[in-house]
Amino acid sequence: MLKRFTRPFRQLRGKLTLSYTLTSVVTFLLIELTFIGIVFGFVSLNVLTIVLNNLKQETPQAAPYFVHASPDRQELTIWLQTISPTLTNQGPFKNPPDFLAVVDTHGQTLASIGTHAIPVGTPISAQLSPQSRANLNAVLNDAKGATSKIRQESDGKLVAIAPIVGRNGTLQGALLMKVVKPDIFQLVSDLLYLILFTGGVVTIIAAIAGSIFGYLTARGLTRRLKRLSVAADMWGRGDFSALAHDTSQDELGQTSRQLNRMAEQLQNLLQARQKLAMLEERNRLARDLHDSVKQQVFAISMQIGATKVLLRRDVNAAEARLNEAEKLVKQAQQELTFLIRELRPVALEGKGLVAALRELATDWTKQTGIVATLQVQGVEGMQNVQVLPLAVEEALFRVAQEALSNVARHSNATLVQMTLTIADENVTLAISDNGQGFDTTQHGSLGVGLLSMQERMKALGGEVQVESIPGKGTRIVALCCWSDGATNDPTTEPESKDMKNLSPTTLAVSKSDFSARSDPR
Repeated sequence: MLKRFTRPFRQLRGKLTLSYTLTSVVTFLLIELTFIGIVFGFVSLNVLTIVLNNLKQETPQAAPYFVHASPDRQELTIWLQTISPTLTNQGPFKNPPDFLAVVDTHGQTLASIGTHAIPVGTPISAQLSPQSRANLNAVLNDAKGATSKIRQESDGKLVAIAPIVGRNGTLQGALLMKVVKPDIFQLVSDLLYLILFTGGVVTIIAAIAGSIFGYLTARGLTRRLKRLSVAADMWGRGDFSALAHDTSQDELGQTSRQLNRMAEQLQNLLQARQKLAMLEERNRLARDLHDSVKQQVFAISMQIGATKVLLRRDVNAAEARLNEAEKLVKQAQQELTFLIRELRPVALEGKGLVAALRELATDWTKQTGIVATLQVQGVEGMQNVQVLPLAVEEALFRVAQEALSNVARHSNATLVQMTLTIADENVTLAISDNGQGFDTTQHGSLGVGLLSMQERMKALGGEVQVESIPGKGTRIVALCCWSDGATNDPTTEPESKDMKNLSPTTLAVSKSDFSARSDPR
């Protein structure tokens, strides 16, 4: 269950999405904590200023209640009850005020509320400390109403005084408030509560935004990497015509274009090597033919020419010349036979297809560590398995070589089963592995190896079938009708038994092997 849950996050898209999500959450939380910390620091350092400003903002509302120097005390009391929650029950202020009072210019109480409300008509100075009384006198002595005061008493409470200015700009009185200063621990508690509440909201929003943004970004990046991976896989199969299309100007786009140029250069290099290999092989054959067969044919022509002259004068000498010519012909046949056999796979030389395949399976198992077995079917009624034409043997052997090479490079298999079935007219070679397989519908063009297999079998009128299921291995079946192909006993010149080695079929085998020799794979 754990592996199944973490599987998406082991892929690049999942890793990038998770990274973006965590980064977004952490970033938003840091911004939130920084902002709340700044607000907390500002509030804790400016509590007196905040209290006084809040009090000053409310005083203009009291001016209408001072009419003709006769304040409406009842309305002022109602007004104090209205503004009290605004001043004392918001933000860090949780306790009700000791008193919230309105006084006239002489310091007489006009209206008052609070836990220690001042009796109406009594001087408020009796309830103030000397410093606060001095502040009150300073406010009431400023006829323009521009002075406001606040201080912290010895008991830790705040006394704030703000002037009440009438519509004509004259001082009407003052608004006083005595309240408990916010406790620092209360502020920290409120801050923690705010962090927990807003942190959960911010985390959810940041996680959603980060997931969406990360997924979209990762999807674009993984698509580009997927195209590059597909192209690289095609290059690994030998198809250098595949290109990684990426027109962006970033590092990944530049890498894709560089790899495309590398694939093009590799394709040109392989083509050049194939042409060079073919040219070298042709030059070697030309040298061998020139140094052996051509000289022998020239000597034969000289013997025949001498025989024509001696036939009229000395029959015995002419016969001797003919005997020499016959020896030279046999030598030329042997040279040609040797050259033709060089074009056949060495493993088939003197062994036949079955023995060659068994030896191939044994050697390949030792080299790769992957168990390869061979099963031969349908040969009980046949006198000799080696009656297969050389072209068929060579084509099937090459198919087996290429199939085993693909298994070693791509399949991650542990077991390969080769089955050779020979019927009256048909021969079939099946190579099955228990590897990872692949989706045949997702692959466009075939690789060079599979194309080579198909070309070899089509040349014999046969075909190659590829069956593969992801996770269930791959099966390659090569089949053809061997009785319609060339046999090992074609006739071209009835005069000589050894001239059978120069049949059109043998030459076709040589040409096919010629192409195989030039294949760098």
